[in-house]
Amino acid sequence: MESQQPKANKTQERTGAPNLINVSNKRNAKFYVYLGKQILKDHQTIQLHALGNAVSTSVQAAENLVRNNYATFKQIKTETVDVENNQKKAKLFITLEKHADFDANIAKFELIKQENEKLNQATPQ
Repeated sequence: MESQQPKANKTQERTGAPNLINVSNKRNAKFYVYLGKQILKDHQTIQLHALGNAVSTSVQAAENLVRNNYATFKQIKTETVDVENNQKKAKLFITLEKHADFDANIAKFELIKQENEKLNQATPQ
């Protein structure tokens, strides 16, 4: 009989750390805002790592999280890293801390979301 080990969540499988998000330019900033909020429910900090063209997506996601009081900036740093074929690319590291009003803001967001869903169902198309 095989022992059943719990599966790691998708974030852990991709990055190895449950509060680290490797940002890609294949997805938009809204996706990373959603993912950031989900991670902040269980962790005090999140880290956004972006390489090359994904830097702008990472900045947009971080700014949205801060602007909506889900997080605060803790640290921002950059490095130049070597990639294949001896090329160098910029890598951005953004560390965000959970905002003191995070739970209240999540509850407010959920309430607005439910109200919008009711309005959409009541509106004939």
